Amino acid sequence: MTLTIQAPPRNPRELVSPDLFDRLVERLRNEYVYVARFYAEAMVEQMMCFLATAAEYDPADPPEGIVQDEAEFNHLTPSKEIDDALHAFLDLTEDYREFCEKLTGGRFIDHQPVTNSSITGGRSVAITVRAMRHYGWPLDDHFWGTGTSCCTDVCQGRVTKR
Repeated sequence: MTLTIQAPPRNPRELVSPDLFDRLVERLRNEYVYVARFYAEAMVEQMMCFLATAAEYDPADPPEGIVQDEAEFNHLTPSKEIDDALHAFLDLTEDYREFCEKLTGGRFIDHQPVTNSSITGGRSVAITVRAMRHYGWPLDDHFWGTGTSCCTDVCQGRVTKR
């Protein structure tokens, strides 16, 4: 008999201070989407999970089972709702830069417009969902079921050295 122990999910709120979390929620609500506070909090939490996953994930060498085909494009992509939260964070440039450096050990998580069939067809979001689960982040399926991704031209997260 094999015993499998599953670690408890990681807490995305531990990635930022309570003050920064509140500022992100309010910026999202005031500038991007007009939703209830609890809904905006969930969006920011999922955005934090996405960024933490992007910091750990290597598209050139994804963990086994994350990519389930031989397509060339294996990058992570936020869903449309999570992209709104990401853009709210990008607006706070200094906070975003410090967050990235702390999370990645000095690197920066770029957010670059890209359009291709992996993103527009939902494949990249599916990879993102599997990667988030792989790295132990809680997943709210409500935000990841759309099958489409990102900003007008479609964006992706890439970690680069500064």
